[in-house]
Amino acid sequence: MSSFHGFWSVGVLAGSAVSALASRAGGDARLQFAVEALVLAAAGAAAARLLLDDPGAAETAAPPAFALPTRPVLLIGLVGLCAVFAEQAGTDWSALYVRRELGGSASVAALAVSAFAGTMAAARLVGDHAIRALGPVGAVRLSGACAAGGAVAVVLAPGPAVGLAGFALLGVGVAVVVPLVFAVAGRVDRHPARSVAGVAGVSYGSGLVAPGVIGGIASASSLTAAFCLVAGLVAIMALAAGVLRGT
Repeated sequence: MSSFHGFWSVGVLAGSAVSALASRAGGDARLQFAVEALVLAAAGAAAARLLLDDPGAAETAAPPAFALPTRPVLLIGLVGLCAVFAEQAGTDWSALYVRRELGGSASVAALAVSAFAGTMAAARLVGDHAIRALGPVGAVRLSGACAAGGAVAVVLAPGPAVGLAGFALLGVGVAVVVPLVFAVAGRVDRHPARSVAGVAGVSYGSGLVAPGVIGGIASASSLTAAFCLVAGLVAIMALAAGVLRGT
């Protein structure tokens, strides 16, 4: 599951790298996005034709049309919520942070997204081995410590170089948590689809509120204050890792 999610991070890395090059070259963002939209639409259509059917789907009992998350699913989802919030912060706000708070150029700011997505992709591609070695609880605790260290480095960064390093460490810290909570969710209910959907709903609910929360804090105070919240959430993520025990 971690390796599977790694390719999502590779896509973020590729997109941020292209944007950094386009920004450095002074290209028109509208033309860039139009070309990318056509290329990605064609690639997606081609890939969709190669998807495999699930031969066991017809034999699995269908879950209810609607069901509230059970307590285990809710607790696992809250761990994912903290990780998704930090992931959104790194993906959506790192470039603006480096540009506005640390005084980096536009191209250096774009590299903040590359640093975050690059380390996240690398950690996810090897994450399955780490999870097998440490177990779910140990993996989330270590991830939370790394993410908290990265967020604190971002908050205290005196310049762009330290900020980029902080975002890179934050990427490592959140890498395996989201794929891990999805994998664990599939083993806590006799309807794996229902529990995975419940965890996804709780976790990605964070993705809906994160931009508004971070933007609101930045407007009222600063982006630095907003990333203090990120540091707190990933610390909570590490402390709550025990909810994955036994799965």
